[in-house]
Amino acid sequence: MNYISEIKAFYDRLELNSLSTPAIALWHGLMYIANKSGWQSEFTVAVSILTSKTGLNAQAIKRARNELEQKGLIVWRSRKGNQSAVYQMISLQYKKGGDFEPQIEPQTEPQIEPQIEPINKHRLYERKEKDANASKKKFVPPSLKEVEMYCKERGNTVDAAQFIDFYASKGWLVGKVVMKDWKAAIRTWERNRTTTSFSQPKQSQRTKNKFNDFPQREYSEAEFLELERRLLQK
Repeated sequence: MNYISEIKAFYDRLELNSLSTPAIALWHGLMYIANKSGWQSEFTVAVSILTSKTGLNAQAIKRARNELEQKGLIVWRSRKGNQSAVYQMISLQYKKGGDFEPQIEPQTEPQIEPQIEPINKHRLYERKEKDANASKKKFVPPSLKEVEMYCKERGNTVDAAQFIDFYASKGWLVGKVVMKDWKAAIRTWERNRTTTSFSQPKQSQRTKNKFNDFPQREYSEAEFLELERRLLQK
């Protein structure tokens, strides 16, 4: 048997012949054990092992294996006492007309190496892969004309030349990370823009004394300690 081919054939079969969720889980558990055993024609497995592999309880496993046998997917037989049941997987091979027949040449070795490419790649994974590739692209600084055109579209008063000079002098770093989207930086510049240059910090305004218009003096810790010492001496 071929592990991947059997799984593909199994899901092709489900399109025409539905199975219950427990039966699907049990088929996968049995197929895993069959692969691990080296594709022996028959193998034994305890119900407790199937419970750990499928998450089903003992009664659900018994119902599911009867369903799989009725649908022609497995053959099993019980044994006396507390001995584990014997199972045989029916290999599926898709053929024209939508029918299935046993695979003539079984695979003698278990499949260890995983399949490199999935059979059906989900669109979500494709989108994540596309986003990851896009994030790896090297940042290309914008030209003066591009910045001017974008600022014109935004209808702002950002100085394009000043914007380029500011970030070019920083190596196009935002903090310690290389800029990824210069348009986003323009929008940030636009939000923070004041009458002064964006690169210049805003002038700090001293709080004024409520008794007059003179700016209130700011004292250092050492000056406060000195004033306290003088007051205590009086």
